[in-house]
Amino acid sequence: MMSNTLRYLVFCFLSLSLIHCSSSSNDHRVQHVIVIGIDGLSPDGVQKASTPNLDIMIQNGASSMHARGVIPTSSSPNWASMIMGAGPEQHGITSNGWRAEQHILPTSVSGDGAYFPTIFRIIQDQKPDYEVGTVYHWTGFHHLFNRQTPDYEINGSSEDSTTILARDYILSKKPNFLFVHIDHVDGAGHGQGHGSPAYYESVTKADSLIGRIRDAVKEAGIWEESVIIVSSDHGGVGFGHGGESLAEIEIPWIIEGKGIKKNHSLHSTINTFDTPATAAYLLGIQPPQAWIGRPVMESFIGETIQKSPYSPNHFALAPVISPDPVGNEPPGGLFVGGPVTITIENPNDTGSIFYTIDGSTPSPQSTRYSQPIELDKSAVVRTVIVENNAVRSEERQAYVRMIENGAQAKVDYQLYYLENPVELPDFNLLEPVSSGKSYEISIDDIELPREENIGMIFSSVLTIPETGEYTFYLASDDGSKLFLNNNLLIDNDGDHGVIEKAESLELAPGTYPIKVEWFNGGGGKWLGVFMKGPNGGKQLIEHSNFN
Repeated sequence: MMSNTLRYLVFCFLSLSLIHCSSSSNDHRVQHVIVIGIDGLSPDGVQKASTPNLDIMIQNGASSMHARGVIPTSSSPNWASMIMGAGPEQHGITSNGWRAEQHILPTSVSGDGAYFPTIFRIIQDQKPDYEVGTVYHWTGFHHLFNRQTPDYEINGSSEDSTTILARDYILSKKPNFLFVHIDHVDGAGHGQGHGSPAYYESVTKADSLIGRIRDAVKEAGIWEESVIIVSSDHGGVGFGHGGESLAEIEIPWIIEGKGIKKNHSLHSTINTFDTPATAAYLLGIQPPQAWIGRPVMESFIGETIQKSPYSPNHFALAPVISPDPVGNEPPGGLFVGGPVTITIENPNDTGSIFYTIDGSTPSPQSTRYSQPIELDKSAVVRTVIVENNAVRSEERQAYVRMIENGAQAKVDYQLYYLENPVELPDFNLLEPVSSGKSYEISIDDIELPREENIGMIFSSVLTIPETGEYTFYLASDDGSKLFLNNNLLIDNDGDHGVIEKAESLELAPGTYPIKVEWFNGGGGKWLGVFMKGPNGGKQLIEHSNFN
């Protein structure tokens, strides 16, 4: 029979781990692993909300606030990765609409019928006597695996009932592996906005539910042979997610239990598909070759990470610009008359703010912020945190658009009611509910009669002042299309979070009809239309550009 040490070395070789694999006799195996996934939980939520139970886990275990999900930052691709040990390019689940009986991209290998091999399947294959279960709040979760595979599989009607079901299962069956999914934090992000008081309150409640599950492990008498992992599928921006920002893709990763280092901040790069790989390793399960996830060995007592010339790219928090944005709207805004005051704050304990207002990229050689900025004309404020003469944060931008008193709105819009759309409809077959004029192609300054199941058409005439290359950017949640000169230029359609697409083309001076179609099905909503000319930076298309 293969020894634990030899099995470990084989595992390290097969997983091609970048983490140091010692040949020590340390046995990190446990009898019970419980993964608790909190939908929509961001590192910001853990750090700013009241989370006494997570604080205890962090003190008693190992953690990172810089783990990452997969792209797209939608729920199904990320939950699938958290039980399948691989990304969408392998397991084929690229959207919330994926179904085993109907999909575009087939799995690279079949592990359980049409499904990529899940941790439920590989545990049952290798240790059929192990008790394996899953309790989940979001009904969409059950589309991601063969529901006949786990010994116990049940959908809770709420976050509270899901927790009760998980507790009862732990107390009665003492499962060797349990995956718990809790959904209400994501609901608060969509309903009241990420970073809102309601969002932080939902995180505090999630923390209390995690505490109840931890207590159940102790009450069941299995605490000394258990490891608990808490993580998430994605963060969020404004009222949604699905884009490629750091706020959407970074997730917390916290591990506590037998053999886990205490009060240890993890420096390893961690992805959501490393969670099942870590669970499999702890349970002595050999992962399939198709898994690309690897166990987070740095978490375990006696293990170190191999020194690397490449340090983890952990960013400082980006500067905060006021006037504050609403939802996905960027800082800045549309201002009538003159001047506007822009303030910038550093949310970090160290570093300094540097900025530009001419569209150039901010750097340590840019202007250091020392007092509020007065603007009397349109500008793009770009700012970063600089420390030790190096940029340490993501860039933050504010789009300030100034128009004169008495300026006329030049963009026409029509608003339509839709029935549960997943893509743009044929608006020619519909009658608008209302119409009007706006200063920009934007929903930010329009009073919408309802938030969901709506569509809009914006149309105007765009003035191009000089010959050159122009880049147009279309960002939306949900889908949108941009037509220029009666031709489709950008197709950003579909049911998704904020995604930005861009196209460039050469234009001669003159006027060009411009039209944008947009819809929102449910959850977050936003629309942004930007343009970059041959002699200027990227800016929301301004009032002065319309004829």
